[in-house]
Amino acid sequence: MYQMRVFTLRDGTKRKIKIEEGMTLQDELNKVGITELDVFQMQLVIENDKV
Repeated sequence: MYQMRVFTLRDGTKRKIKIEEGMTLQDELNKVGITELDVFQMQLVIENDKV
């Protein structure tokens, strides 16, 4: 099981990032190449590993 964060941006597009331990929100934003001002909504999604 792992966690992902889905960012919905003000222009309607979505960006996903897999959350890694020790990452701050600012680290996540930098990794996907957006700023706080770009974000309209954030959602935490828990995914199951299907192996």
